[in-house]
Formats: sequence, structure tokens, C-alpha cells
Amino acid sequence: MSLETLLSFALTLLVFSYLLADNLLYRLAIYAFVGVTAGFTAIVIVESVVLPLLDGSPTNSFLFVAATVLVGLLLLKPVPLFAPFGNLALGFLLAVGTAVAVAGALTGTLLPLLAATARPAGAPLLEAVVVLIGVVSALVYFQYSVQRRPDGTIGRARWLQWLSTLGEGFVVITLGAIYGAAILSSLAVISGHFSQLLGG
Repeated sequence: MSLETLLSFALTLLVFSYLLADNLLYRLAIYAFVGVTAGFTAIVIVESVVLPLLDGSPTNSFLFVAATVLVGLLLLKPVPLFAPFGNLALGFLLAVGTAVAVAGALTGTLLPLLAATARPAGAPLLEAVVVLIGVVSALVYFQYSVQRRPDGTIGRARWLQWLSTLGEGFVVITLGAIYGAAILSSLAVISGHFSQLLGG
């Protein structure tokens, strides 16, 4: 039995101890995961971002200097004298992040979702119709615009309310399936650890 197996089993038990209560053992496991993730992220950033920018080419040198200046301005933001410059760097960071997020959402999520919703590959027509109704009704469920009805009350149109209720059902079923899959995956992980520990 290897040290990695024992360590992974111990960390799994520490995480599962959260089922009893929020305790010190669970927090130690979470701190270990966060620390390892932070260290791994720092290594990836240095190897994949910082070091390639130091290859000596003019473009990469300019990008490295610009990034260093922006990071410095962000670090000086708590100082009142430099706070406006920190706001400038923060605004630039938010603008770039928003542009990347929007582009990623469009090309990586929305357009593939539309293509898959139009007609899933190899799916029968009935299944494609159910998927289309599920997607549309779930999107309507998260739409919050209202209008004034003829009787003076404010709310959604009746057909939108029905479609929203249908979408809520699809959302509940989906979340239940995801939660069930997460529980089954967790049980598979811990049973695998028990199997390795017992030499099965």
C-alpha cells in the first residue's frame, strides 16, 4: 500500500467528515487543497506566462512591462495617493475580463448550445422537441420582466407564467440529476479507496 493511497484516503475521510459537522479536520483538508491549488497555479503562471514573456522579443518585453506596471498599480491601490491609478488598472482588468468572458460564452457555450438544441446529433424528432422546450422554458424561468395586466395588477403574461413553471420543472430535474451524479461519484471514489486499502 503506497503513501499516496493512504494520504488520498485520509483526505477523503477528512472531507467526508463535513457530513457530521463543520470541524477542524474538514478545514485542514480544505486548507491543504487550497494551498496546493494556489501553489500549482503560481507554478503554471510562472512557467506559461511570465517566462515566455522574458524571451527577449520586443512585443513580449512590452507586454511584460505593461503587465508589471498594472500589477504594481493594483498593489498600490490601498494607498490613497495612488488609488485613482489603481482604479485605472482595475478598470482595464475588468474590461479585458468581460471581453474574454463574453467571447467565451458566445463561442464556447451559447452557439454550441443553440446548435445542439436545434437538433441533437442522431436524436429522434421527439427528443429534439423535448430538448428545445426544456431549453426555452428554462431560459424563460430566469427572465424577470413583467407587464401591467388589464385588471391593473403587475406580473407576467399567463402563457409566460406557464412556460416559466415548466422551465422550473426542467431546472429541478436537472439539478436533481446533477446532485445524484455527484453523490454516486463520491461513493465510487470512497469505495475505490476502501478497495485499495483492503487490497481488493
